[in-house]
Amino acid sequence: MLKKQNRLGRLTRKKGDHLFTFPLFNIRVSDNGEKTTKFAFIVSKKIDKRAVVRNRTKRVLRSAAEEMIGKLKTGKDVLVVSKKALFPEQKGETLKIMETAIKNKA
Repeated sequence: MLKKQNRLGRLTRKKGDHLFTFPLFNIRVSDNGEKTTKFAFIVSKKIDKRAVVRNRTKRVLRSAAEEMIGKLKTGKDVLVVSKKALFPEQKGETLKIMETAIKNKA
């Protein structure tokens, strides 16, 4: 579980957003002007109508974010919008994609 200080609460669109598109998910990165990096995850009902699948997808994304949070520069808002259901076996692939996208911007 992400610490409360690393959770992005209210979602707002900012002018300096950078969008990265991948087959599994989209990532939108923007500066937040704070000392912490914050994450938010969106998994829509279009992915799967079952809450179990949507929650599992969020868990995979959150665990990947937890592993890379120490490696990032601070002061970023990261919004991850899933395109497909993710399974625990895909965590390594998810982590690589997230690191690539965020380090390109950060």
